[in-house]
Amino acid sequence: MTGGGVVESPKGAGRPAEIRVLVSGYGVLTRGILPYLAARSGLSVGLMSRHQVEPPFSGVEAVGAKSVQDFRPDVILGCFESDRRSRVFWTDSRIRRAIADRGAGCIEMSTLSLGWAQDWHVEIAAAGGVGTESPVTGSRSGASAGTLSAFVYQSAPDPRADQVLRTFTRTRYDFSAPGNPTRFKLVYNAWGASLLYSMAAFVPMLRESLGEDFASAEQVVRTDGWMAPVCASKLDRMLSGRYDDPDFAVKHMVKDLDQATEILGSSHELLALVRGTFDRAAALHGPGADYTSITGGQVL
Repeated sequence: MTGGGVVESPKGAGRPAEIRVLVSGYGVLTRGILPYLAARSGLSVGLMSRHQVEPPFSGVEAVGAKSVQDFRPDVILGCFESDRRSRVFWTDSRIRRAIADRGAGCIEMSTLSLGWAQDWHVEIAAAGGVGTESPVTGSRSGASAGTLSAFVYQSAPDPRADQVLRTFTRTRYDFSAPGNPTRFKLVYNAWGASLLYSMAAFVPMLRESLGEDFASAEQVVRTDGWMAPVCASKLDRMLSGRYDDPDFAVKHMVKDLDQATEILGSSHELLALVRGTFDRAAALHGPGADYTSITGGQVL
């Protein structure tokens, strides 16, 4: 894990200066990480959200688009549902001025397309900031527990961004080129979606053919062998058919699979099968359903 130092006070007294952190977006991940940021000594936290206009809890200041410069952020953290939302935020003239004012460290946690992830670094550099490309994995449970894993490329060392990331991540993996964290995350997500697809293909058959002995099979796949971590984390949702209150929505996986296709190619047969299954899950259960809804028997 890459470490970072502290930001010294302007007077050089040796005491860490307060780092002002602006978080944009109030979604599944940011709802989980905000309490960790707010509780961390040495951080002052603002939230900029289209939907959450009041502070969600004590220790977080609501920041409007017109008051971004007044907040004077040292670090700006964005987490968005799409390239479009990310681009609108980071290219906004008010955000660019706020970046320039403090040479802000900019953290982009979204799972973006490879093209925009690479262009994003250009935008941040042009605005005078330091870019930290950092898609994460761990979903809602990891955000709520403060144990996300981050895939990181930094345009330059940035102790401010490092300190913010350490607040809600357990593991950090560093990459050496812009876009590589995003390239990895997209392929990683497509791979995970394919594992879910395989569960949907085999678990129902075992359940039907084994009868009461399925309890033994369930114990095996949850606890023994290399597949156990996957089955242990997703089998409950699959068997219960509970797809509401999503950890990760179908629509987001569809977006990620489309972006992974740009890397893996449209002729990738397994990816095409998996992508079609998610389309059917969205039609049957709704785009906001949990992504394990592809394991419903009617979807295949």
